[in-house]
This record gives sequence, structure tokens and C-alpha cells, in this order.
Amino acid sequence: MARPSSLCSYFFTIVTFLVVVLISTTCEADQSKLPKKKHVASLFIFGDSILDAGNNNYINTTTLDQANFWPYGETFFKYPTGRFSDGRLVSDFMAEYANLPLIPPFLQPGIINRGYYYSGVNFASAGAGALVETFQGDVISLKTQLSYYKKVESWLREKLGNDEGRMRISRGVYLFSIGSNDYYAKVLLTKGFTMLNSFSESNHVGMVIGNLTTVIKEIYKTGGRKFAFMNVPDLGCLPVMRIMNAEKNEMPFFLFEWKIGNYDNEGFKEGKAACCGTGQFRGVLSCGGKRPVKEFELCENPNEYVYWDSIHLTEMANKQLAREMWNGARNSHVIGPYNLKKLFQIRYANFLPYGEIFFKYPTGRFSDGRINSRFYRVTIDSNIFAIHKPRITHGVNFASSGAGALTETHQGLVIDLKTQLSNFKIVEEQLKKKPGDAAAKTLVSNAVYLIDGGGNDYFVALTTNSSVLQSLYSKKQYVDMVIGNLTTIIKPTWPSPATNASDGTNTIAAIAATSQPTQAMTTIARKQHKQ
Repeated sequence: MARPSSLCSYFFTIVTFLVVVLISTTCEADQSKLPKKKHVASLFIFGDSILDAGNNNYINTTTLDQANFWPYGETFFKYPTGRFSDGRLVSDFMAEYANLPLIPPFLQPGIINRGYYYSGVNFASAGAGALVETFQGDVISLKTQLSYYKKVESWLREKLGNDEGRMRISRGVYLFSIGSNDYYAKVLLTKGFTMLNSFSESNHVGMVIGNLTTVIKEIYKTGGRKFAFMNVPDLGCLPVMRIMNAEKNEMPFFLFEWKIGNYDNEGFKEGKAACCGTGQFRGVLSCGGKRPVKEFELCENPNEYVYWDSIHLTEMANKQLAREMWNGARNSHVIGPYNLKKLFQIRYANFLPYGEIFFKYPTGRFSDGRINSRFYRVTIDSNIFAIHKPRITHGVNFASSGAGALTETHQGLVIDLKTQLSNFKIVEEQLKKKPGDAAAKTLVSNAVYLIDGGGNDYFVALTTNSSVLQSLYSKKQYVDMVIGNLTTIIKPTWPSPATNASDGTNTIAAIAATSQPTQAMTTIARKQHKQ
């Protein structure tokens, strides 16, 4: 059956590693609009009925897990597409905001032959959970969704070539809505959960998170780096749960009101009852009359309702939710640490045409070739992970694109300055082993230390929502924190005994955030040239 997920108390966690929006439709997009070889982000969707765009239309399952009949789809598509709503889903709006076409379900016939994979694919299945045992046999489990993704990943590399395929995968956004059904099934059902019911609640949650983590790691291995998660909501908000709670005052759910603003202030007139269904709150999942309970009522205007059926949202509620996910304030009660717009904007430089002039292949440098100190702050050098090479005596690059002096700057997306310092210490220890303590001391003392830090700290504060920082610190305090962190990093790095930095030799050059960074970099470059 289609399992609960609600708008009530929805939370969205956007996570990227070192540096998913979803979209889907069963209707066919104009092929002339498909971005085949342009360097655009793709959208890969995993999950349950909140994001299923029609995959369950093509599997042998029950009508409880399908929405391919009227009145589903009546508002926007004018026919049922398999989406559990009167119209578009959150992922459809995300596609629109990201300038992507509607993303089709993986199982839709013929999409592979028409090149629809370039913009992304929807693997979600109504009723699916992170656990294979969740409604097993009736849904496409998360494990199977992963296997479908790997087929798409191989297809992209084959069609686009390894370099461009890798680019498409690394720039893709991976959106997940999963977990509700794992808990819903355990609470309400016993079929298929005999073994799982023997586990404690904490162990059960651990298995759900463990399975999800395994899938994320597998996608990461293929090159995926940008992940978004729709957290499991408070299930008690659903009309189906409200009616159960009213009939049996035993359900272990606390009822919250819709928390994405007051629904009446957002144009909604009803936030508890569903538009389509029967019974109190229209909480019986009978919408369409194709399920075990045939009777159902249909409201006149779905746009006035938060819930379409006893479990799922109307198109209007999905739109409100998508807008909050796209533009929402970071680190708020709704979304964090980044919104979807920011996640789509994050870029890498590990694909062509980066590096085409000098190296003839992408190195991770944000340039067509070599970089100088002017562009040092956006350099990523993988040699840090190869510190056993003899060239380590010539120096090592620890810089990470997007990093700042503050750990919180692009946290989780970059190698922060504190981690760069720990990597430097690894190199220092390696030098002590070979060429030895005395030689290492000389190397460290005579080295030039070029540090470009602070720009991203201020850029983040200016371009993203930083209401938390702004409410806690003044501009001067914020600048002091940046300088303070940078100073803390420099102090342990300073060779002992300290060297004279005024004669152009044995120089430690530190570039902090300044009002004239170009002049500062030019000065350091001249000192290096003198040596």
C-alpha cells in the first residue's frame, strides 16, 4: 500500500560529501528540449510514494501501491500518471526550478532509447522502504532501486564517455524520501515483519539507517557527491493516522499541525482532512474506488487542501514544500545545512574542459591549465593523498575549493582549514621518517607557507541565509572569528625557532582575508621569485 509521509513537521537535510533533486513523469517530454551533452546537473530520485512518478505502474502489485486511475492526476496532467497526488510532486517542481525537463520513472517503457537518462531518472516506488522486508514483493526496494541506478550510471559512461559520464554523475543531485514505510509497517502490520518485530526500536532504526547508509556509499563510489534527504515526518499528522487515533486512543503518534507556516495563511482552508477519501477526515485510503474500500468523496477544489488522499499531499502543498526546499533558510527547522538551490550550484572541476590546455585532462584545478597564487584558493590537489611520493620534499597543496577559515563554511562539502592543518602534520611526520628529523626540520623551516583564506567565509555570509550567525555576532565579531581561526592555524605551523620574514628568505607567507587580496598575492609571489 502507499505508505505515510506528510507535510506536517517535514524536515529536509541536504548533505554533500567533499564538495538530488528528483523529478519524474510518465508523460513524454519534448525530446528537442532534452539537454544531451550540455554540462548540466542531473536529478536522481530514490524513495517511496512521496516521489514515485509512476514506477509502480509497471510492476505486479496491488492498487494500494498504485495511483494510475482517476481522480489522481486530475489537476495538472488531466490524467493519472501514477503520482500519488492530484498533480505534480515535490520533485517535479524541483526539476522546474533547476531548469530540467520532467524526469521520467525508470521503468517507463522506451525512455532509454530516447535519451531521457541525461537529465536524471526517478527510481522511487510507492510503499518502498530502506529494508528489503518492507512490503516485500509489492514494491521496488531501495536495494533494487540502487541496482537500477547502477545500470543508468553504466549507460551514461558508455554513451557520454568516461570523462563526461563522470562529470554528469558528480554534478548530479541525489534526492531521497525513504523510511516512513519501514516504521509504518512495523507499527501496523505483522506480515513479513515477524523477524523484524523481534528487534528493539533502536535496533530497528539502526537497520533502516544502516541500509540507507550502504546505498549512499555505493552511489558515492560511482562518483555521486550531492545528496538531499527528506526526513521521516511525524506520521500522526496524516488523515489516515488521525482517524485511527480517533477510533483507538492507542496510536503512539503525537499530532502536530502543519508546520510549514500556518496553512490558512498559505491559501489552504483545510489542513487535517483529505480532499479524496471517505470516513472521518476522509482518512480511509479509498480515493478512486479501486482499493478494498470502494466508497470515496472528492472535494471541489484540491488547491484548498493540504492532503490529497489520506496519506499524500495535494499539488499545491507539494509546490509550497518544494519552494521551501529550494529557497529555504539554511539551518532552519525546515531545511539545512543547504537548500536545494545551493546544492545544485556546487561545482567540481574534475571533468573536461577543465585542464585541457596544459595537462590535457581534468586535474581538479579550476582553470584550463596551471594555476598561480591568484587562483590558489580554488585549487584541489589530490597529491595530498599521495604523501609517500618523493616529490613531497618540494611541497604539498592542501587547498580545497570552497573552504574557509571557519569550520562551518560549506561544512561537509570541503576540506576545512582545520583538516588541512592535520593533513600538513601528517606530511611533517612523513618527512621526519624520510629524509629524517634534521633534514625535515630544515625543509619545514625554509618552506614558504602560502595561505589564502577567508574569502569563502564572507561569501557564504553574503550570499546564503546566515540568520543564525547574524543574530549572534556583529560584523566585527564575525571578522574576528575568521582572523582568529586563521591565526590559530598559523601558530602551530610556524617553524621553531621562528624565522625572519622581513628579508625575503625563510619566509612564511600567510594570506588572510584582506580588502586587497590581489596586491597581497602579488607581494607573496615576488618573495617566492626572489628565493
